[in-house]
Amino acid sequence: MHHTSRQTLLDWVRRGRLAPERLPAALALLELPPSAQRWQWLFDRLLLWLGSLCLGAGLVFFVAFNWQELGRLSRLALLELPLLAMLVLLWKRPMTGGARQALLLAIALNIGALLALVGQTYQTGADPWQLFATWALLLVPLAALGTSPLLWTLCWLLGQLALVLYWRLGLFDFFFAFDEEALGWSLSLFNLALWGALIPVPARWGLMPSWLAGLAAGLGITLLALLALFDAASPWVWPLWLGWLAAAYLRWHGRFIAGLAMGCLSLIAVILAALGKWMEPDINGFLLLSLIAIGLSVAASRWLQQQRRLHG
Repeated sequence: MHHTSRQTLLDWVRRGRLAPERLPAALALLELPPSAQRWQWLFDRLLLWLGSLCLGAGLVFFVAFNWQELGRLSRLALLELPLLAMLVLLWKRPMTGGARQALLLAIALNIGALLALVGQTYQTGADPWQLFATWALLLVPLAALGTSPLLWTLCWLLGQLALVLYWRLGLFDFFFAFDEEALGWSLSLFNLALWGALIPVPARWGLMPSWLAGLAAGLGITLLALLALFDAASPWVWPLWLGWLAAAYLRWHGRFIAGLAMGCLSLIAVILAALGKWMEPDINGFLLLSLIAIGLSVAASRWLQQQRRLHG
């Protein structure tokens, strides 16, 4: 069932699409305001996820705070024993839904803390990017076996962080020379390819949501377009930017308002940057740009609201 806002129902009443006497029943059907059961469900999930995060962070902080008092074996045991216990629990006790995902998140955080502990204790000489890359690779089989969109998303984030850290070492040479453009192209093309690959994948496979990769690709392409405006990136980015705008609209039109909002934001940012370059503004020029930004934002907001009403 699509979640329809209270304002949408009121618009339907004004337009005659919904009889006024049926409005209370429609609100009750959509649980507006939420029922006590919905609030209980929300607090149950919130406490579950907060508990999982606190468990993973608490193990890290306890070992870090007592670093001087604990020996090497004690530090390793404090992280390995909870990890072993959680893996046994995951194996022996079948769980579904939020409880399973929260346990997988705690295991993933524990694995990261264990990798950091080993690197700090034995001084392997590995760079930070190798730590995050190894962490991401270790989570791949866990995410696949657990069919966890959350862990797949975490792998995706860790992989991109490892790429950024590797780029900062000055060893990066891909498509272009070592500069911000090379990183932007790599992240943008990677996320575009991932977005295209995830779109046809059924939800039951438990992979990360495709829209995350699409939004990340849009952010990277927008940054490249801004660089290209000031001759800091190749002009080949313009066909890519226009292609992403078209693909985002066709993919998310009437389905995903946040994706359409990302497209509007990208368009507004590029227009303002182009106007700023052309005007070379002084104080009055910046005031004019501010007014243009407000006007474009209002127009985009009205268009998004219209799309939401039409397809809500």
